[in-house]
Amino acid sequence: MPNLKAKYTFVSPITGNTYVLHVQTGPFTNPIVTLDNPNCIGWTILSGTFVTVIDGVSTSYNVPSGNTGMIYNGLWQSAAASPDGSALCQGIDRLIVTPFDGKSTPISAVSGTSVQITLGKLSDTANLISSVFPPQ
Repeated sequence: MPNLKAKYTFVSPITGNTYVLHVQTGPFTNPIVTLDNPNCIGWTILSGTFVTVIDGVSTSYNVPSGNTGMIYNGLWQSAAASPDGSALCQGIDRLIVTPFDGKSTPISAVSGTSVQITLGKLSDTANLISSVFPPQ
């Protein structure tokens, strides 16, 4: 079976920054194991890129494959299936993007339509404006 792909585009209403997430996933897995919640259900991330566009300057970050140790990188099927049962934004919750400080999660859903992004000194909230989810 070929890898599946998902894509998300976010825009911050405060800063105007644009964020684009591309990921390749494996097939739907029930369950995908995490240390936080062994009943998580979703798509394991195989690879991906997270691109920030800030003041017209584009920067690309890697999205590591699933099973990063403490947190399993995946796209979650539902809030009940997410690692900690928190809100989801089209399958995204507690998504690790490198580099990260090991203490914070760069992308976390704050509602069904918005995410909190933390990368180094960057801390922003952005709204989902388009997506391809579930992975196809």
